[in-house]
This record gives sequence, structure tokens and C-alpha cells, in this order.
Amino acid sequence: MSRSRRRWFLLLILLTAAGLRLWQIDSIPPGFHFDESFEGLEAWRILTDPGYRPVFLTGNFGVPPLNAYANALTFGLFRLLGGEAGPTAMRVTAALCGTLGVLAVYLLAAEMRRHEPRLPAAFPLLAAGALALMRWHIHFSRMGIEPVLTPLLWAGALWLLLHGWRSGRARSFLAAGVILAACLYSYQGAWVIPLLALPILAHLAWAGRAAGLSGSTDLVKVSPKATLLQRLPGLLGTGLVAVGLALPLLLFFWQHPDLFLLRPTQIATLPGGLTGTSASGSWANAWATARMFWPFGLTGDLDPRRNLPGAPALDLWLAIPFFAGVGIAAWRSRSPLFALPLISLFGLVLPGLLSEYAPHFHRILGASAPVALLIGLGLAGMGAWLQARLPRAARLPWAWIGLLLLLAGGVNSAHLYFGRWARLPDLYHAFDVGLWQVGRWMAAQPAEDPLFLTPRPGAHPTLAFAFAVQGRSHPVDFDGRHVFPLAQDAAAAHYVVIEHEDFRTRLLLPSLFPAAATGPEWQDAGGQIYARVYTRGPGMLPARQPQHALDIFLGDGIRLRGYDVNPPALAAGGLLYLQLYWQVEAIPQGDWTVFTHLLDAAGAWQAGHDSIPGAGSLPTQRWQAGWLILDEYQIPLPAGVPAGRYELEVGLYRPEGERLPAGSSGARLGAVQILP
Repeated sequence: MSRSRRRWFLLLILLTAAGLRLWQIDSIPPGFHFDESFEGLEAWRILTDPGYRPVFLTGNFGVPPLNAYANALTFGLFRLLGGEAGPTAMRVTAALCGTLGVLAVYLLAAEMRRHEPRLPAAFPLLAAGALALMRWHIHFSRMGIEPVLTPLLWAGALWLLLHGWRSGRARSFLAAGVILAACLYSYQGAWVIPLLALPILAHLAWAGRAAGLSGSTDLVKVSPKATLLQRLPGLLGTGLVAVGLALPLLLFFWQHPDLFLLRPTQIATLPGGLTGTSASGSWANAWATARMFWPFGLTGDLDPRRNLPGAPALDLWLAIPFFAGVGIAAWRSRSPLFALPLISLFGLVLPGLLSEYAPHFHRILGASAPVALLIGLGLAGMGAWLQARLPRAARLPWAWIGLLLLLAGGVNSAHLYFGRWARLPDLYHAFDVGLWQVGRWMAAQPAEDPLFLTPRPGAHPTLAFAFAVQGRSHPVDFDGRHVFPLAQDAAAAHYVVIEHEDFRTRLLLPSLFPAAATGPEWQDAGGQIYARVYTRGPGMLPARQPQHALDIFLGDGIRLRGYDVNPPALAAGGLLYLQLYWQVEAIPQGDWTVFTHLLDAAGAWQAGHDSIPGAGSLPTQRWQAGWLILDEYQIPLPAGVPAGRYELEVGLYRPEGERLPAGSSGARLGAVQILP
């Protein structure tokens, strides 16, 4: 094949890769899930805060920052061109990285062929085509998270190292050092890449020495004849550049060793190690990871966010040449160029072997690149085998047959991704579609409109990103299953209730504000209400009053206006519901915990429940002057509590020992009857 024709084929492959990764990128996948929005928030801060330049992201259990920096650049470009920062921009970044990964695999395969004459001319194009059409790689090239960087960096680093080894050019070795350092800043699954380079280079050096001693060219072809000693200066340059660029991150980990191991220790399943998992569990992970390449049955990742649940990583059209390529590479593994994809495949699936939920497609996405090399090798090897056995008149150029296999795999990949996976109802919750819709609506409201949100915290990255980009302050968030704040002011207030999670607030609101308006509302993929907005009109006062009115000032701006108790009489072993009505006269300065006690006739404690208000969702330091707060506590009664009359006592305390009301054990309420 002429050089011109190869370039046209490569261009076609890259355009196909880009098309599969950018088609409908603004709507598939939907929503904006937690991991994406976390990195989006970091990217937005990098873009808008000149003083924020992290070497490691400490949130979300620790994330390397390269993807956030790349997305900060994309956000800036989108805004410059009239677009907006958000999931589409981040997914375009991923799509571009995925397409560049296809190009990097081509360059690596072409360089491998320059070293190894037994690799067919079509091998680089077949390998690049395999990655371009591989659904596994397409899937994560359309999500704004960092694993898609791993195949790109692996292929780029090895391409430059092999090029430097062959040519002796210092710039190739130095550029390889830059990419190896970038691996440490990209994703924990890519941290293995610098280590993988060592056995590959050692094998290359050994094969070159063996070929030089024997005069044979079967082991490896090196031009010019290179030895480890000759390439040592270049390799030292690679190491120095890599270490120098990684030094800020290494120093950070030296100062914060807990962050270095935080994520690995959470997911590791080393036998007898970090999680105490048995050796059989690790072997089960290994078997599950190996089975993911088998094209029959539900052998793949079961999580709908990461895969069409259970679908194998490779379909039949790609699995056949993959297993053929594994066999060819193993048979000729004395050659470092044939051993390279096998060594890399093992190293890049290692994070999945040693962690939970195997096969975990995004942790081991880096393995998609050596898998593509093995598919290309299998296609080329199968073609050579057929051409050697068919009569000349019956031979069809194998490149075309390989192309047909790849096209069949590509059509199937597109069908499974766009036709089946994209229509899954599970994606609504897997990608936080409803939460993103709610966040965008809230962020678009006028700044003067009070907003309340239950039960999700406004700090959830999906919501926080919407607020940050629009410059909107966070709403008052609380868990309506336990507490309800009423701002008694002249302005209208919007209560955004995620009814998919909070069943209680929609039942409570009609008794508080019978005339409250409803809408808009959002439905999930099954047509069920996900969230609804309730709007309390200007000056609208709560219609509900406490069953037992009180007027007890406890201190620190907190007054108890009454309580409800349900049921007023119950049997031992039951559950007593106590709802307190707090009036906030001034913003409390202390962080108070509420205690509720059930006392017998002698004043001895028999049952109780202590909690930060709202089951921890609405601490007193977030209370605002003028609020009326309905705060519920559930008091479980021991089975052996004697029948009789008991008295309720409530109050507040701080860990340091200070109590409200000051100078007393608590405020006494009414009686509760325990039935025999």
C-alpha cells in the first residue's frame, strides 16, 4: 500500500473515530453525573480563580488534575465561541482525547513495525481501526472523566520510547519523559504506565543484545544497531524529565501520604491486606476480568453508567481476531514487539484485578489500547495464514477482509451504544439527569428569590456546578424527611422537593401552606415524578399550629413555640414521634445538638434521642432569624419499659458541656402514657 493511500485510510479512521465520539454528544449520555460534575467544578475554579493551580484534587477521594486542566481550557474555548461550560464541553474534551488515542495507537503500531519486520503493512491501520470502532473505548470517550486519558498516554509514551530507541533522537526520549510524568497527573489507573515501560525496555535491550551476539535478525530489528549502553543517555533524559515534572506531585504526596493511598485503599481487594479480602476473591476478580473479552453471555461490567449491563467488552467480530492476536503474540513473545501488548495488557488490567466490582470497565480502560494492537495483529496474522493457503486466484487482499470485520464490529458497536444503551431508563438516575435539570432550573431563578431544597445538599457537585457557572448562591438545603424550615418573610419562596427521595414533604406542605402553588415538575424515565417545585406566595403564613403551644426561650436566639406528639399513648417497644417548633429570633452562635428525653415519675431517663436538627441536615449555625422550624425526632421505646405516665424533656447542648436552657437539665413538656 502506498504512503498516500495509507494516509487516506488513516484520515478515514480518524474521522470515523471522531464521528462515533462526537455524534449527539450534547444529549448522549444524558445528565451530568457526580464524577463528571466534581471535575467540572474543579475545572471551573481553575479557569476563574488565578490563584488556584492544584497538583492534586483532594475531593472525591483524591483525583489527579490533568483532566480538570484540560476541561478548564475547553470551558474557556466554549465561552469564547459563545457556548457554555458544562457536560457537553467536558465530553467534547473526552471525545478529542479518545480520537487522539486512536492516532497514538496508529503511531505506536507503525513504530513497532519499523522494529519488527514480521508485522504486516496493514497492522497499524487495523489496530487504529479496532480502537476507533471499539464500543468499550467509544463509551468512555463520551464521558467527561479521566480514564480516557490512559490509552492515549500509554500509546504515546511507548511510541516515543520506541522511536527514541530506534533513532537515538534526544527529543523523542525527552518527550517520552513528559508523557510518563503526565501519566501520574492523569488517573490512578495510569500510574502503572511508567512501571510498564521498564520490562518492555529491558526486553528490547535483551533482544537487541542477543541479536547482536548471534548475528540473527529474528529476535528484533533495530536501526541503527542499538544497545542499552548507546541509548542510556536518552533513557536517563527520559527519567530526569519525568521525575522533574512529577516532583511537585511527589512532594505533595510526601506531605500528604494519606491522599496518595486514600482511593486505592478504598477499592483494593488484596488478600489479607487492605480490605481483608480472601485470595479466592482476587482470583474471582481475575477470572471476571478475563471473561469480559468472551463475546457470549453477560460477561461484562454490570453498571449501566459504565456499560450496557453485562455486555462483553468485545463483540464477536473483534473477539475472534483478539484471541488470534493473543495466540500470535504469545507464540512470538521472544520478540519484544510481540511481547509488548501482552505485557501492557496485563499491567493495565491489574488495577481491576486488585479492586472491587470486577470487571470494572473504566478502571481498566487503558487496556483497550493493547487490546486494539492484539486485534490488529490477529487480523493481520489471520490474513497471512489464509493467503498462504489459498490459490492465487481465490485470494482477496486481506486488508479488505479485515476492514469488513472491523466495519461489522463498528456497526454493532454503534447499535449497542446508540440504539440500546442510550435508551436505557436506568441512565436517568445513573447520570443524575433529574438532579441536573433541577440544578439548572434553580440556578436560573432571580437572585432575590429564596430557594429551599430537600433532601439533597446543595453542595452535591451536579447542583453546585449549575450554581457556580451561573453565579447563583446555594439554596437552603435540608432533609425534609426530618425537618422543615419556614422563612416568614414578605418574599415568595420556592421549595424544590426531590420526591423520588423525600416522600414526606409533599404530604406536609398542604397542611402548612394550603394555597401554595405547584410546578414545574420533572419526571423520570418511567414517568414517575422525580422532583416538584412548591411556591409559597409573598407573605403567606403557615396554617399549621402546634398541638401543644409553648413559649420557652432556651437561649442563643432559640425559642420553643410548641410541639406535636404522636401517638400520645403507646405500648412499650413502640416508636414515639415528637415534632418540635423552633422559633429563631437571632442567628445562633453555637453548634447545638438537640436532646429529647422520656423521664419516669422519679425523673430517671427511660428513652431518648439526641441529634443535630434535621438528622444533621440543618445545624443551628445555619438557622436564620425569623425562621420557624419543624424538627422531628423519633424516640424508640425499650420493650421492657413499665406502663405508666412519663414526661418529655428537651433541650440543647454542645460537646463542650454547655446546655440550653442554661442552668437546668432541660425544658419539661407534657406527658406521654405507656400502655400495659
